[in-house]
Amino acid sequence: MSTPQRHPIKQNKKDFTLLWIGQFVSNTGDYMFYSVLLFLVLTIEVSHGGTKAGVVSFLETLPYLLFGPLVGAIVDRLPKRLVMIVSDLSRMIVLLSFWPFWWSGNLHWWVIGTLAFIHTTFSALFMPARDTFVPFIASEWLFRANALIQSSTQLAMLFGAFIAGILVGSKSSVPRMLIVLTIDALTFLVSISTLISIKAREPINTSSTSGNIWKQSMHGIHLIRHDIFLRRLLVLTAIDNLFIMGPAIVGANLLIKEVFKLGPQQLAFFQASLAAGWLLGTLFLYFREPENHWLVLVLGIMLDGFTYIPFLIVRDYRMALLLILIHGFFIPWITVSRTTLIQHYTDKEYLGRVFALVQLTVLGFTSLSSLLTGIIGDLIPVPLIFFMPGFLGTLTGVLSFWYLPNPARKRA
Repeated sequence: MSTPQRHPIKQNKKDFTLLWIGQFVSNTGDYMFYSVLLFLVLTIEVSHGGTKAGVVSFLETLPYLLFGPLVGAIVDRLPKRLVMIVSDLSRMIVLLSFWPFWWSGNLHWWVIGTLAFIHTTFSALFMPARDTFVPFIASEWLFRANALIQSSTQLAMLFGAFIAGILVGSKSSVPRMLIVLTIDALTFLVSISTLISIKAREPINTSSTSGNIWKQSMHGIHLIRHDIFLRRLLVLTAIDNLFIMGPAIVGANLLIKEVFKLGPQQLAFFQASLAAGWLLGTLFLYFREPENHWLVLVLGIMLDGFTYIPFLIVRDYRMALLLILIHGFFIPWITVSRTTLIQHYTDKEYLGRVFALVQLTVLGFTSLSSLLTGIIGDLIPVPLIFFMPGFLGTLTGVLSFWYLPNPARKRA
């Protein structure tokens, strides 16, 4: 008697559920990590804290600039699940290594920056592998699958920030912050177990498993250069992240500490409010899937900047929580639409390289933005480091209506 075959769509949904659970748990740990990392620097370093926090944030995202094209070629050559598992295991080891430096009295800001750099080097492999893997298990409902993946991130950000706030408390305690990093390390075990349990096997990309890996790395850049939509999409992504992300990361720390005179717990709740808005925006897109993903993307770029402008006059912490929630609502308008557009209009054999270059653009320019924000934040009033990028980000969104071609029209 033959063994009954599983219905492929049901099996794909089961595999996707496993991926979602692993992402939610490990991302919860990651946002606990992000909630305390820069405050850890500000706690240890009593002078020029803004600049040092900016440098650490820069080092944290620098691997995306250094290794972006190579990461894409590696992802296209290797099984995507294997890449994700190795990434999770390596990051777990790095996070646990914070403790020996603390016990020996050597947990200086540059040590934190170095460990963050190594951590991100392995993180750089994960997201392109995940975004390349999703179409294999959710091709029939790709936009909603991307929205659900985003929802795991926002829920994780929400829970991670709240848990970090509760664990750390209102006072800056280095051991408590290190406990948060340890919990983050343990969440990777959950992610690894769910990845091992996924039954889907993506087809081997024979055109990318052999040949010179450096030439394959450069092929992704060649592809971007000769495709007007992908090229201009990355230009807009770079500009938007240069304006927006530094205030969101370093600026948020300075806003809570310098303007509101509050501690890491209130910072965690601020980030949780951002996550709540992000989640609401994702759910809005999930239940009201737009026909025109391009329009949602360009509107998202414009509103991403516009929602920063009111921070110029806000001096009340509760009002700041509301404003950052509204800002978060429009983030998935960019991320979900951009991911889906790329998955629809890029050949699957090149997806890893394209997503790696998108990641390089997003996080590489995030690192530059964080560095600049940290330096500028020591020189000008903190509200201005939200207002000026907000105005420039709004202008970028307005110009993108004319600058970014609609790929649906191109292929029509």
